[in-house]
Amino acid sequence: MKAYNIGDCIRQLREEQNVNQEDLCHGLCNKSTLSRIERGCHVPSMGTVALLLQRLGVNEDSLSFLLGTAEMEISNLYKEIEALNAQRKYDEALQKIGQMEQLTDPKDRVMQQFLLRSKALAGYLQDGQRVDYDNLTKREMLLRAIELTHPHFSLDNIGKCLLGIDEIKTINQIAITYSDAGDRRYAIHIYRQLFEYPRSRFYNTEAEVSVLTMLAYNYSTLLGRERRYEECIEYAQMGYEACIKYNKARMLGGLLLNWGYALQKLGQEEESKSKIKDSYHAYRLMQRFPEAENVRKYAKETFGLELVD
Repeated sequence: MKAYNIGDCIRQLREEQNVNQEDLCHGLCNKSTLSRIERGCHVPSMGTVALLLQRLGVNEDSLSFLLGTAEMEISNLYKEIEALNAQRKYDEALQKIGQMEQLTDPKDRVMQQFLLRSKALAGYLQDGQRVDYDNLTKREMLLRAIELTHPHFSLDNIGKCLLGIDEIKTINQIAITYSDAGDRRYAIHIYRQLFEYPRSRFYNTEAEVSVLTMLAYNYSTLLGRERRYEECIEYAQMGYEACIKYNKARMLGGLLLNWGYALQKLGQEEESKSKIKDSYHAYRLMQRFPEAENVRKYAKETFGLELVD
């Protein structure tokens, strides 16, 4: 990290949001270190700066000009790994994770948290073949990841923590492990807390929308599985409106699909068909062709509807 006074920016944001130093630096560094960072007397790692800014609702990408060459390489790998895992290209993700491990400081808790979360999603190599972690192992890895920056973390008191986007993504994945294990009630308990978080703590629209749309998709999926169709529609619509308002298309296809599915279950067939068609075209537009094909099959099996480009 270049020796610009990023600390002054952190201090101003913290004071504007009335966040005390203890809450902001919890699990990252002690209060005296944060004071030195804010005064420009200590140059923190890229991971520490990123999480401090995330906890204040700021997308750290806006400060990419502060990065040196090595840090920019790590930042680019971070984005590549996120994208590959999102696209389920896990073999490629594992290669990039290996590269990132060679470049990051093993004492940097923020970077190690990201790597642990990424490994939990991507799996591991066994005899040259990629293997998924079982659900319980994945959950244990994710819990270890969140505890790197929030010691004594509790899934029953999420709102008491000051969280960054990466930490919320980790907790989101923990909720998914509960849902996949059949404990949907506890997954809903987690999502209720998570869904309140970005609306009560994040003040930057970029930060809020990236979290809000992700949570809306996963939560509406869970609610649909639980046959809570009205709530499914509520959260899918909320996520959809955020996508449209802020031009964020990544979750659009999934949100429309969840919305259409719930409408179909409620007997609103024509409205459902419209949302399913929109979902198909949104996935095609994003070049997410496997998801688009699944929507096409669903439309054919459910409505006898042929979807074409």
